[in-house]
Amino acid sequence: MPKTISVRVTTMDAELEFAIQANTTGKQLFDQVVKTIGLREVWFFGLQYQDTKGFSTWLKLNKKVTAQDVRKESPLLFKFRAKFFPEDVSEELIQEATQRLFFLQVKEGILNDDIYCPPETAVLLASYAVQAKYADYNKEIHLPGYLSSEKLLPQRVLDQHKLNKEQWEERIQVWHEEHKGMLRY
Repeated sequence: MPKTISVRVTTMDAELEFAIQANTTGKQLFDQVVKTIGLREVWFFGLQYQDTKGFSTWLKLNKKVTAQDVRKESPLLFKFRAKFFPEDVSEELIQEATQRLFFLQVKEGILNDDIYCPPETAVLLASYAVQAKYADYNKEIHLPGYLSSEKLLPQRVLDQHKLNKEQWEERIQVWHEEHKGMLRY
């Protein structure tokens, strides 16, 4: 029986473990991942890994996983990420799972400051994230402090404007109230 290789793939909202053969191609691993998460709009995505020099690299689908410059650790570590971004999200992202993965990746990119976002836009986007999570604002349910445990704004924005947590929450809440009736997902 051929020796198997342990693989861990991190998506934006899950961690998956697989055992692959030494001759498994990037495409075979990619297909296994998208089948496991039930994703049909696969053309936007790829598998990313840190190569032996520490650089983020995309897994080549036509080559064996083990023939690529993947760090030889156990398990082999990959991130399932959007590789290409659509021009018109509302037209091109049909499946809810695809929309969710894009939302989570862009949100993470903004919060980590990998994607620059002006402060005003960051507050507006934070309010959309709150609407998606909590639905319509209701002062009976959404009491002061309801966003205190949420990371909604990049640290750069928090540092740039000298507002306390309550003032930031109030700014986001004002926009949250404006989104009444907007669908959650």
